[in-house]
Amino acid sequence: MKNNNRKPQYRQSKKTNKDYKLIFSKNNSIIIPAILAFFIPVLLYLQTIHFDFSYFDDDGIIIKNINFLSHFGNVQQAFLTDAFIIKMSSFYRPMQTLSYMVDIQLSGGNEPWMYHLSNILLWGLIACSLFLLLKRLSISTKLALLSTLIYCAHPLFVSSVAWLPARGDLQLTLFSLLSFLFFIEFLQKRKNVYLFLNWITFTIALFCKETAVVLPFLFIIYFFTFHSEKHFEKKYFIIILIYAISGMYWYWLRSIAIGGYSNPNDVFGLTALLSNLPTIPESLTKFFLPVYSAPIPFYSIITTLTGLLIIAAIVFLFFKNNERSKKEKIFCVAWFLLFMLPPMLFKKPYIDYLDHRFSLPLIGILLFLLFIIPKKWFKNGDIKRSWVMVIILVLFCSFTFVKSRSYSDPMTFYNSAVSCNPNSVIANFNRGYIKNIKSDFQGSIDDFSKVIAICPSNADAYNNRGLAKLNMGDNSGAIADYTIAISKNNKCIEAYYNKGVAKGNIGDDMGAIEDFNKAVAICPTYYQAYYGRGNVKNSMGDFKGAVEDFNKSIVICPTYAEAYNNRGLAKISMGDNSGAIADYDKAIAINPKFDLAYYNRGLAKAKTGDNSGAITDYNMSISFNNKCAEAYYNKGIANTSLGKFKEAINDFDQAITIYPNYAEAYNKKGMAIGSSGNLREAINNFNKAIEINPKYLEAYGNRAIAKINLKDFSGAIKDCEKILVLNPHDGKAMQIKAEAQQSLQKRNH
Repeated sequence: MKNNNRKPQYRQSKKTNKDYKLIFSKNNSIIIPAILAFFIPVLLYLQTIHFDFSYFDDDGIIIKNINFLSHFGNVQQAFLTDAFIIKMSSFYRPMQTLSYMVDIQLSGGNEPWMYHLSNILLWGLIACSLFLLLKRLSISTKLALLSTLIYCAHPLFVSSVAWLPARGDLQLTLFSLLSFLFFIEFLQKRKNVYLFLNWITFTIALFCKETAVVLPFLFIIYFFTFHSEKHFEKKYFIIILIYAISGMYWYWLRSIAIGGYSNPNDVFGLTALLSNLPTIPESLTKFFLPVYSAPIPFYSIITTLTGLLIIAAIVFLFFKNNERSKKEKIFCVAWFLLFMLPPMLFKKPYIDYLDHRFSLPLIGILLFLLFIIPKKWFKNGDIKRSWVMVIILVLFCSFTFVKSRSYSDPMTFYNSAVSCNPNSVIANFNRGYIKNIKSDFQGSIDDFSKVIAICPSNADAYNNRGLAKLNMGDNSGAIADYTIAISKNNKCIEAYYNKGVAKGNIGDDMGAIEDFNKAVAICPTYYQAYYGRGNVKNSMGDFKGAVEDFNKSIVICPTYAEAYNNRGLAKISMGDNSGAIADYDKAIAINPKFDLAYYNRGLAKAKTGDNSGAITDYNMSISFNNKCAEAYYNKGIANTSLGKFKEAINDFDQAITIYPNYAEAYNKKGMAIGSSGNLREAINNFNKAIEINPKYLEAYGNRAIAKINLKDFSGAIKDCEKILVLNPHDGKAMQIKAEAQQSLQKRNH
């Protein structure tokens, strides 16, 4: 009896250990490949962390909206505006916007490396999710892992990871895969937690990109294709209902965000779909024949025809291959076509298509290939075909590693794009824009001129060429280009705005205001126009009107730091120094690196007698822009007022180093030197100021006073006479001259 009692206990103990080992082994069969699926794509793209912005939409989405994105309090607003944060586009990407906000919070600023890192990690998670999906669809572990790695190393998807604005598609792909995985788990295990997770991830996918609306249709196709239960139960209608609730909520928020915006150049619907049909064969050609493609791709007859042949081959294999049922192959094709369809309903001018949109649809083609592969090819022990896949993986990794470098910086990106397609309007246009930013104004003009030669009706090209001319100081040439831009498109608000700026530069204030008024009439929410009009009114002395315009600009865009800054200038001119300081405080709170706001706040503090506070602000301004001669100059004045002549002299020297012909700095430096007792050196500085500006009355006056202190009364009289020639009614010069003459007479007697 004792032996009988012990034996079962011994067997039970042995069986439990074996079970644990089996569980551990099974987990390893999934966990280790899943980890590899994550880390290999991450390592492949790790170099992109050192890349900059490409200035292909990421400037408009991220850089121009950094003030909005930097404030995490705008999370709710992210769901009520478009992807460009201006309510002037049809792209609704709240999850993308939210992710950029998180990047900024994590990195502590507008750091490209953080955005790139997030894209890389998302791609790794996509690879891991894809591997798990393949496993759920009865693909062997080895084949699932190699297929996942080859797919995620494919050169076609470089733009999906290396191009920052592809974030929305990365998020869409990830949450669509997760939603599908949870749907499969729910059908297999009948646990409501998986249904809940499926619904949550589907809803998140909707807020990533509109394409997610097709997911429920794909769920239904999967249900009837793979699920043994072929009829709908009542509970499935509840599932459809919760999908509908998410869809209606998403549509309602999207309607608020997008509003009634429509760009006359954009095409939607059937017309766009028909013009985009070549995208299907083009995507298949690039998937099966991964030749180098342009960063900004374009339709090619050869690529399209090759794609049509591939479609014919897919149709042939659909009917001839019997490895999987036709229903399962229909599911694969449906995956591809359903996810391809929504983007094809939209057509942007000058862009045929973009590769990053293929990352989710082509998973359907991957599934099709895996479903038609004979199972015997990858039986245990048969490693020949595995090595073929490994070689393909290595080649793809090499091509992708090199190709991704095209995204390293804006000029590399656009040079590559133009090299691949010299007649690309968008590539030449954007390269001209980058050259303008980099102060290569003539190069910018050349690129925009090429765009105009290719597409004479392109109003934006004339507008941007005008900007380059404006930056070169050619206001007349700029106005001529803006005028042509408006003639091509009388709704081009940017051209009206820029034309107003150019007219303001040449003193045509009323003409400038007229152009700003036209911009506002076209788009009452175009806050830049109110800002521009406020600047002109400020220069005209209409400070009250300027404040009113800046107020309007701020109401529309509360994070417009420049408007707060310039409203502060108007308030200073009105004598409201405390109000000006409050405005500069707000501008700095929005943009803590706003050097001009620190500088202007320093000016305002100096006017209130707070010279110490002014010096602190000047130092902050200099820390962000050490080439601002005026900041050193005014800091020197503040130090002089505090009796810190040595520091003041050093400040004036810094200003002169930056701007050697800074007559005012020589004059003030002379005064500081004179106050410290070195009158002859002071005179040398006054001499330099007068040499630069022979009509500099204050320098003559200061030199006269210094000469009197050195008993050079005759020299002082000559300086005063020079002042009186330039300004016969200068009372101070008359007084100094009289004192010098009196002192000269006393000495002579």
